[in-house]
Amino acid sequence: MDLYIAYIYSSQTLNDSTVTLTQMEMKRWIIALIIWCPLLIVIGGTRYSRINKHLRVATFYNPLGGIDNISVNNKGLMENEILETLAYHLNFTYDIVVPNDTLQLGLPGNESWSGVLGLINRKEADVTISFGPVSYPKFLAFDVTVGIIMDHIVIMIPYPEQGIDASGLISNFCPVTWVCIAVSTVIVTLVLWLIGWLQKEKDGKIDGGLLILYILAITFSQGGYLIQKSTAFRMVQSAWLLALLVLAYAYSGSLISKLTAPKNRFLINSLEDAAANEDVMPLVVKDSSSQEEFLLSPVPSFQEIARRWQEHPELLLRDSNTVVDLMSNKTNHIFIGSDINARGNIERDYRINKKCRVTLLPKLQSRSNGLFLQKNSILTSSFNAENLRLLQAGILRQIAVRHSSRSPTCSVDLLSPSSAIPTPLRFNQLDAAFYVLAAGGCLSLAVFFIELAFYYWKSFQSRVIVI
Repeated sequence: MDLYIAYIYSSQTLNDSTVTLTQMEMKRWIIALIIWCPLLIVIGGTRYSRINKHLRVATFYNPLGGIDNISVNNKGLMENEILETLAYHLNFTYDIVVPNDTLQLGLPGNESWSGVLGLINRKEADVTISFGPVSYPKFLAFDVTVGIIMDHIVIMIPYPEQGIDASGLISNFCPVTWVCIAVSTVIVTLVLWLIGWLQKEKDGKIDGGLLILYILAITFSQGGYLIQKSTAFRMVQSAWLLALLVLAYAYSGSLISKLTAPKNRFLINSLEDAAANEDVMPLVVKDSSSQEEFLLSPVPSFQEIARRWQEHPELLLRDSNTVVDLMSNKTNHIFIGSDINARGNIERDYRINKKCRVTLLPKLQSRSNGLFLQKNSILTSSFNAENLRLLQAGILRQIAVRHSSRSPTCSVDLLSPSSAIPTPLRFNQLDAAFYVLAAGGCLSLAVFFIELAFYYWKSFQSRVIVI
């Protein structure tokens, strides 16, 4: 009001040193005050409305709930600070109400909702401080405030083991490359034997078993020698040894790169993998918003996971505090839930066991979470206005950051991604070695025919002529 009066006062005509108010001007002042004061009071009261009531606030987390055998997690700490902030700014006192059936947000049942939403539905509570995403059934049954906290649905899996598969000794080359190596080795063996057989009179008969042993010894880098005087024989040997040198270095280099960048064996890589594998058992907190997302989703993979929960009720957990121990004992189990609590569970387990036992796959779905009130509640507008003010001021963001994981403990991003593992060498990457072998074979064939012709010409010249 003082600012408004100052604004009107400053807008009057000023003399150089003094301001003279006439009687008419005084009347204008009085009329302006009579008109604008009530309007400013209404506008200010609407913007900064105070509840001034005692409310029943529903939650299912500690420390607010004071629930036995339930540890304090990140969401519980967020709720505690958000409630204190709202109570201070909206000027209300409160009592905490905890559901007796399910310690979760809740799902619709035959007669009423479960969890904290059941308390709201039965008018046993005025508002939930436990936040959650809105769905169509919730929209029909409750008032929902604007989103105050963002979270993500994630999949928790056992921490992957590192190693190299036995198939890694073969997968260095693609199948076409292996076929070309085998065919070229057989051809080289036959050509060397044929040259030795045709020139047995010159170099002596070559032993077939010794030739095969020589080929195998050289191929597996064990060494060996086979003395032959034929130039064609030596040229075929040289071309084959040069090609084999390139292939051997390519193979050993690829194998070393695989050993230094070991493969991470993930139980699954995506939700689709879990849906396709009947042996994978997904855990979830019963009546949680994550379970609701899968129950209502039309996506086939989501529906398959929801079907397993219906067929295996033992997969529905009371809370997520012991999920890491459960997954460590049963390596074919995964957990689906909010990343806020999941990261907190991983950090707490890492501090206790000093090693990573589980990790998180990239997020499935992002969600905006609000508070729930009774349908058509007179409190909804006040909570919405205050939540918007806290969002614009960045206070809710600060609360979320303060009680979230600060470092990516056991994060999947710290592991070697699958794209970093070398792919099998293709034929077009090694074709130069086979081109050298083919060129050497052709050249040696030409030399062989020259040697053969020279040998028979020399034999013809040295023949004995009987007269």
